[in-house]
Amino acid sequence: MNTFARTAAAIAVATLLAACGGPSEAELLASAQDSLARQDTKTATISLKSALQKNPELAEARLLLGTTLPASGDAAGASVELRKASQLKLPEARVLPPLARALLASGEDRRIVQTWAATRLDTPEADADLSTTLAQAYLRLDQPTQAREAVDAALRALPAYAPAKLLKARLLAADQDVDGAIVLVDEMTAADTRQADAWLLKGQLEQYGRRDAQAAIAAYRRAVEADPRRMAAHQALVGLLVAGGDIAAAEAHVQQLVKTQPDIAGTQLLQAQIAYLRADYEGVRRLVQPLVQATPNNPVVLQLAGAAEFQLRALPQAETLLAKAVQLQPGMPLATGLLVQLYLRTGQADKALALLQPELDGGKPRAETLLLAGQAHLQNGEARQAEAAFAQAARLAPQDPRARTALALGKIGRGEAAAGLGELESLAASDAGIGADMALIASQLRRGERAKALKAIDALDAKRPQDPTPQLMRGRVLLASGERAAARSAFENALARDAAYFPAVAGLAAIDLAEGNTAAARQRFDAALARDPKNWRAMLALAEWLERTGAGADAVSAQYAAAVKAAPGEVLPRLRLIDERLARRDTSGALAAAREAAAALPSNRELLGALGRAELANRDYQQALTRFQKLSQLQPRSPAGLLGQSDAYIGLKDMAAAERALKSALELVPRLLPAQQALVALYTGEGRYAEAVGLAREIQKQRPAEAAGYFAEAAVEQARRKPEAALAIYRTAQQKAPGAETAIRLHAALHAAGQAEEAGRLAAGWQKQHPQDLAFRFHLGDLALTRQDWAGAEARYREVLARQPDNPLALNNVAWLMLRQGKPGALALAEKANTAAPGQPALRDTLALAAAAEGQLPRALALQKDTVQRAPEAPALRLTLAKLLLQSGDKAAARVELDKLNKLGSGFDGQAEVAELLKKAS
Repeated sequence: MNTFARTAAAIAVATLLAACGGPSEAELLASAQDSLARQDTKTATISLKSALQKNPELAEARLLLGTTLPASGDAAGASVELRKASQLKLPEARVLPPLARALLASGEDRRIVQTWAATRLDTPEADADLSTTLAQAYLRLDQPTQAREAVDAALRALPAYAPAKLLKARLLAADQDVDGAIVLVDEMTAADTRQADAWLLKGQLEQYGRRDAQAAIAAYRRAVEADPRRMAAHQALVGLLVAGGDIAAAEAHVQQLVKTQPDIAGTQLLQAQIAYLRADYEGVRRLVQPLVQATPNNPVVLQLAGAAEFQLRALPQAETLLAKAVQLQPGMPLATGLLVQLYLRTGQADKALALLQPELDGGKPRAETLLLAGQAHLQNGEARQAEAAFAQAARLAPQDPRARTALALGKIGRGEAAAGLGELESLAASDAGIGADMALIASQLRRGERAKALKAIDALDAKRPQDPTPQLMRGRVLLASGERAAARSAFENALARDAAYFPAVAGLAAIDLAEGNTAAARQRFDAALARDPKNWRAMLALAEWLERTGAGADAVSAQYAAAVKAAPGEVLPRLRLIDERLARRDTSGALAAAREAAAALPSNRELLGALGRAELANRDYQQALTRFQKLSQLQPRSPAGLLGQSDAYIGLKDMAAAERALKSALELVPRLLPAQQALVALYTGEGRYAEAVGLAREIQKQRPAEAAGYFAEAAVEQARRKPEAALAIYRTAQQKAPGAETAIRLHAALHAAGQAEEAGRLAAGWQKQHPQDLAFRFHLGDLALTRQDWAGAEARYREVLARQPDNPLALNNVAWLMLRQGKPGALALAEKANTAAPGQPALRDTLALAAAAEGQLPRALALQKDTVQRAPEAPALRLTLAKLLLQSGDKAAARVELDKLNKLGSGFDGQAEVAELLKKAS
């Protein structure tokens, strides 16, 4: 035998020996049980998997592995193993209880109650175990009555079953019977002082139910004595010591924990928390970095890591960590507060408000949240909302210096302007903080006192000489006053302090665009992207620039998609992409973008609502209904989900359910006008006119100085063909709630009723009393347009342009009328309209016609093809394209478009013209 053969034989023999050797399956099973007795689940899992490799039919190993895997977070794997154990004919009493627990850990609550609600097993222990899991599933499904029944069933099966008794105690506490819950827990600890879970619950009941910190501390200490590895008890104890100001005792406890359990992640997390309290942010960073790597989806770890980076001024890292923490666990106070501050510091006020909105909608916002919301509104230039937030904060925390600021705002709101503004000025001068400064600026802007607001901004600037925000605010105030040069200087000053401060870049670009210098605006966005290729805010601004400058739909959509790709964890780029596609009626594209967004950020409420809207646009009403129902579960105090549900139910022709949804929305917000208007429309559509009128009159009582209720009642009368009654209601509205919209509706109703003389008197009187009311003049132009009085309509629209030279609709309409009358100069007006309001299909349609009239047929065709792509369901746009194609001589392409219109039948009222054009195209 040669050397190779001998070596091969040796290897073969060694392999056979190895295969025949090693622990047997029984030894591996015993080893696993021993490891579990020592709470070493990792080693136990390895032993059990090795045993199953030797014998896949080993039912006991399957069962033991299924009960062990949840400890490592693998509930899905546990379910698989336990089902296999069941198939191997193990008794149900041994398999079903742990299988139900595994499914509970996987979130399959509904499946649990549907499968085992009526199941009874052979042993009291198994029945108690399964009933307790059922109770937990019922609680998650918000069915507390069934949960109580299941707990009682568990205790009937086994009165001393600890998990059921603990759940019973929690249910009692939820029913405000804290004393009864504590009695039950005391019975458990008296029977067995080693019940760490019972001691932990007692501590929670004492802390949150009775507000007895010392009793809670004593209970938590007993919990860690009973089970030193019960980290939840250690964390609760340290947290309570810190809350009571006993930092030394908290630190001592953590130091002792470091000696006894140094390698446990919970110990390291507590060390980091103590370091944060000691302002040792470098120490926090050192301690949490390994924890972030080991548990990248632990929101508590991410919150602490982000807080440390925030304090160390590493803002990009802080934003990444804190944003992920609140995505994983919305509402975390520290992470949310710091992230909002970071957004405000970097000029992202909209994101700050979006982050605060769930707590604001919840009905019980904290004073700190309201103060942050006020600052965000102020940064956005929303003075009224800022004042309201500051005032609400004052009611919650009247002793807080920031709340004193809000109290001053309250005086201003009650008409005591001099006193309130005086207090704000005094507070702003004496307080090192900026809350009073921000409130003072908001109040002065709200009152139109721009000079005083600029003076207050100067004072704020002196406090924060390195902060770009005051200069940004100065620039916005000056720009609103028409002082472009001074505004430009302020925005440039902001950038001198922070070259990457994008709100200032956007402000300068806005000035460039207002001055017609689109190239300069583009250069600013390009420069921002050169500094940071993933600057999604610059990408969004560039997408808007592309729309404004007439770029094609594909280019605009691609730019929004690029912003999403650059910042997949940001909400705003995804919303813009969805909205852009919906606006150009690309409903399938919008749905695809919305689905991708919801999958990437599943806990975001805005994206969930956007997905529902996209599904409504695609007429997938059942799926939309599911989305809006989930939105209501996530935001139980917000009516947004219920309003969406009503739209979905209407699409499904389930008017009764739509009515229930709208009424539920009104239970949440009794005077919610959109819900009331939708309900009036629903009643009207079903011929329930009396109910519709009754609700419309209720709106009138609730809003006596507004016209909404009168408009709703008039619409009902018009629906049942009673124009005289509708006219009478409009007359009443004009008396009780006069305004431009009321005058317009009354004037239109008079014309419809043939009362031209009275309509003329109304028009003359209204224009004399309200010479600046351009909406009424626009309405008169629209009326002339419907009468085909081209010259009269043009004259009315030109009156609007005399006061608003950049009004895009007036520019468009004048351009269209000039084309209609064969006048030159329409192209320049149409181009100006599209610059003022880019991307609007109707305006682009006029521009294409004007370009064709000026002999620019290739440009007109390219523009109209893109417009039809943006709005494929608008037949009038397709008709224009067909005409242009015929004009170019491309009869075949024109016939394709005309055939599409012909198939619409009565769905398009221009079929006579389509028929004539088809003859020309043949």
